[in-house]
Amino acid sequence: MGCLKSIIRKIIFFALLFAFFFFGGCDFVLTKYNEFTCPPREELLQKSKDYGDFSAVSSDYRLTRSLNIFGYRKFNSEYMPSGQKITIIDLNKKEVITPEDFKTGAINTKIQDTLNLLKDSLITLENLEITGKGTVNANGRLVPYVNFKADVKNVPFKSVEGTLGAYRSTNISQARKNKPAVQTTKVVLSMRDCKKYNQQITLDFIKAMKP
Repeated sequence: MGCLKSIIRKIIFFALLFAFFFFGGCDFVLTKYNEFTCPPREELLQKSKDYGDFSAVSSDYRLTRSLNIFGYRKFNSEYMPSGQKITIIDLNKKEVITPEDFKTGAINTKIQDTLNLLKDSLITLENLEITGKGTVNANGRLVPYVNFKADVKNVPFKSVEGTLGAYRSTNISQARKNKPAVQTTKVVLSMRDCKKYNQQITLDFIKAMKP
């Protein structure tokens, strides 16, 4: 009897799954997902004010919203001519790094764990090396950054390069919810396969924004 119930449940499940796809359920979900991640640019600029003002960012950078999966709010950009991606992450109360860490040198020991915690993919980085440091003027505010390269663990001959920066901005959306507006650290992260990464694309994006 138990075996029969199990077979019936499986039949019902596959019937519902077939109906979902047959009647356009997959297209419906994809449409809703795209509406959330890729709303009109003006709408996204309004909803991303916690991260700063991006209205002066070139239209070559496609701005998208990210689902909050791992506890960090994210705001994404993709430089369309080359496909290089830039992510801005709101650390909220989980300040694994701060802008001050770049001045004190603490970033040297924190960057490995920070990258493995914040990157979008499931890869793990090792043998990380900081290849350069600097600041970029973002409309009157200096944003510190480091350039780095690292090997991808368990993938032979696979390495990446990138840039990691940090700044603080006020979370305006909290004030709209009758909560005290607070400043939190935002991390700018761009990373790509070695020889494909272009640091200037990341720095130009930061220069155009207003933290």
